[in-house]
Amino acid sequence: MLSPELKFILKNLLKQKKKLILVGFTGIVGAACKGYLPLFIEKMMESSGSQDKLMSIAWIGVAVAGTIAISRYFHIFTMNVVSERVSQDLREQLQFKFLNLDLKFHNNYITGSGGLLSRTFNDVRIIHDGLRLFADLFSAPLTFIFLIFALFQLDTQLTLYILLVAPLLAFVLGRLSRSIRKYSLLGIQQLERITSTIKESLDGVRTIQSFSLQNILSGKLQAEGSEYIHMRTKTHSRIEFMGPFTEFLATLIVLGIFFYFSTKIASGKATTGNLMGFITAMLQINEPIKKFQEAYVRMQETKVSAVRIRSMIEEKSIIEENAQAEMFPAQWSKISYKNISFSYASDQVLLQNFNLDIYKGQSVAFVGESGSGKSTVANLLARFYDPQSGEITVDGKNINTLTLASLRQNISLVSQDVFLFSDTIEKNIQAAQTEYDPSRIVKCAMAASAHQFIQRMPMGYQTNVGERGNLLSGGEKQRVAIARAFYKDSPILILDEATSALDSVS
Repeated sequence: MLSPELKFILKNLLKQKKKLILVGFTGIVGAACKGYLPLFIEKMMESSGSQDKLMSIAWIGVAVAGTIAISRYFHIFTMNVVSERVSQDLREQLQFKFLNLDLKFHNNYITGSGGLLSRTFNDVRIIHDGLRLFADLFSAPLTFIFLIFALFQLDTQLTLYILLVAPLLAFVLGRLSRSIRKYSLLGIQQLERITSTIKESLDGVRTIQSFSLQNILSGKLQAEGSEYIHMRTKTHSRIEFMGPFTEFLATLIVLGIFFYFSTKIASGKATTGNLMGFITAMLQINEPIKKFQEAYVRMQETKVSAVRIRSMIEEKSIIEENAQAEMFPAQWSKISYKNISFSYASDQVLLQNFNLDIYKGQSVAFVGESGSGKSTVANLLARFYDPQSGEITVDGKNINTLTLASLRQNISLVSQDVFLFSDTIEKNIQAAQTEYDPSRIVKCAMAASAHQFIQRMPMGYQTNVGERGNLLSGGEKQRVAIARAFYKDSPILILDEATSALDSVS
């Protein structure tokens, strides 16, 4: 029975079905050729005859070696391509999920956006590295089987003795796997905290410098980094144990083989060809064992990251769209808040039995102290949150019965905390609107008192605003955001302290 995380990995792998078929085919060809090579060596050592016959045997050897090399190249190359595509697909799935999860999830996620970034990059990277070795979980056992078959052909009794070591290897590998999964999870969780701390430091650099918090933040990162190194050291100590352990067993086995064959050759019960064929097989069989061990061990880390990514992709948003949801009505006259009760925390009621009617074309202003629920009224209308009780209706139709896309398309929201994309001013005003009308962009900028400062920019409307609009002042960002809302031209315009950074003239 496959575990849920392995099913998740396979589900994403099977999207690259054609490439996986090539990986499987080249793996079979390479394994078969490697299994034939020891028998070929035995035959070549014991062959006699004309020069032409010996040359033909040699050319067969060249063909076998060439086939092994070519199949190995395509085997590894194709699996690398598969791992890259699966990784990118996972990143896209995660981004889509993050963008569609409700704001409560984002606000409550313990390590914030830094933690989400860690899943997008660190966990996906671990899966990427694991998938690069995933093909070895198929090709290594196959090669091992072909080589064991060759060993049985060369000496059945000695092969049976060697196979007695297999249960010991399986036992050690099983014990190590559980420990690796444990410390891998702890290490990944610690790396998530580190990513969150670094992102927090970069986002809040102005505040950190103004309060001289550099040493405190550096000390926090050092403490988190030390704990991460401790967890990774424990993980690596277990991962790297298998290599030397296997090599030690292999050395003992090879010494035993030489002793075994030296007595048989001396008594005439074996030939030099038998010895060379057997040694060739044993030298080769160490490779698939090591590759399988490495791939299996790495898959333990991969499974941990797969659990984390799978849980995130399967996360349910509390803001759900009705299966029979309708479009926002083209003609409407009134929005009503009916007995709305809402709280962000269970013990702090923000709105209780709140009622309000807003008519189309009407302007409504909310005045009150911070935390009194002014922004919440807007957030509930856009369904960033749903009320605990009561309903919001458009001409009597509950907004929960409308599609989220059509509802939000009819709302233009400008908040105090303005977000601009790292793009030109023009692109930020146009935003997601498919219609591109340069003259209307200018008109909207003029209406938002943004046109004048935009004209002073080096490249005007083609000026890049930087990450989050950091190359603009607070007031300039707010004016661009207001112009963006005007360009969207929605029937409902919400200004949530959207002019807090503007001067009195604006």
